[in-house]
Amino acid sequence: MKYIFILLALPCVSACVSIDLPGVVSDSARVAKDTYRSVSGKKDEQEEAPSSTDSSESVSNTYIGQDTQTPAQVKDFCVGEAAAKLFKASGKEVPYTVTHNVISTVNNAIAATCRVKAKKITQAPAPEKK
Repeated sequence: MKYIFILLALPCVSACVSIDLPGVVSDSARVAKDTYRSVSGKKDEQEEAPSSTDSSESVSNTYIGQDTQTPAQVKDFCVGEAAAKLFKASGKEVPYTVTHNVISTVNNAIAATCRVKAKKITQAPAPEKK
């Protein structure tokens, strides 16, 4: 008889108890969104991307930092690696601009996603000889 009473009372008691974990769902959603955007790129960025066939014009890179590195160091290493890839692709060191540099945290590791673009090199016109 006791067990029947407990089984009937259990659903009533469990309906009154709720567990609140503030921020867990929103943090999980934010991390998932950041990870998705870092992999696929934002829609605005994809529309603004130049439709150039020259692959040495811009280079993307992802760098996963170590536990001892700060977020600023992770960003710097990401840009450094992307610039090295750009120099290797173009065959020489060229001036560049950083067009994208974002950090995100995945499983307690800091990851940076960056993109560098080669600047257009314009040569000054040669002086006229008289």
